[in-house]
Amino acid sequence: MALPDLRPWASLLLLDAVLLWLLQGTLGTLLPQGLPGLWLEGTLRLGGQWGLLKLWGLLGLVRTLLPLLCLGTPLFLSLRSFVGGTLSAPPVRVASASWSWLLAGYGAAVLSWAVWAVLSPPGAEERDQENNRDLMWRLLKLSRPDLPFLLAAFFFLVTAVLGETLIPHYSGRVIDILGGDFDPDAFVSAIFFMCLFSVGR
Repeated sequence: MALPDLRPWASLLLLDAVLLWLLQGTLGTLLPQGLPGLWLEGTLRLGGQWGLLKLWGLLGLVRTLLPLLCLGTPLFLSLRSFVGGTLSAPPVRVASASWSWLLAGYGAAVLSWAVWAVLSPPGAEERDQENNRDLMWRLLKLSRPDLPFLLAAFFFLVTAVLGETLIPHYSGRVIDILGGDFDPDAFVSAIFFMCLFSVGR
C-alpha cells in the first residue's frame, strides 16, 4: 500500500509558519489594528500560500483547505464582535497569538474541511452546476407561455411589499399630525397615501 503524498501538507504548514513569522515582524507592524488588520493578515496569508503552492505545483488537495485556514479566524472574530460585550479587548492577530490559538484554528479548518469532503463527494459540484443550469433553462422555456401572468404576479408582489412597508410610515405620520399641531394639507396627504397603499394590500 502506497503512502499518500505529504508534500502539499508539509509545504502548507511550512509556508504558513514562515508567513506568520514574517507577519510578526516589520510586515505585521504595517497592518492596521483591529478587525481590518486581522482580515488583511488572513488575505495576505491566503494569497501568499496560494501563489507559492500553485507555483510549486502543490495546490491540488490543499486548495479547499486554504480559505478555511486563512480566513476562518477573521470570520470567527468578526461574527463574535456582533455579539455585544464579548469582544472587550481588540482581537489579536494570528501571527502574534499563542500556539494553542493557532492549533485551534488548524483544528477547526481541518474539521470543517473533513465535514465538507464527507458531505459532498468529488465531482458532485460540477455535475450539480451543469444540472442546475439545464433545469433553469428548461423551466424558463416551459414558462414562456405564462410570461404575462408571471409579470402581473411580480408587479402585484412588489406593490404588496411596498404597501406593507409604507402603510406603517403613513399611519405614524397621521398619528404625529393628530398629536401635534393640526395641518389639514399634511393630514389629507398622509390619509391619501395611506389609502392608496392599502389598496395594493
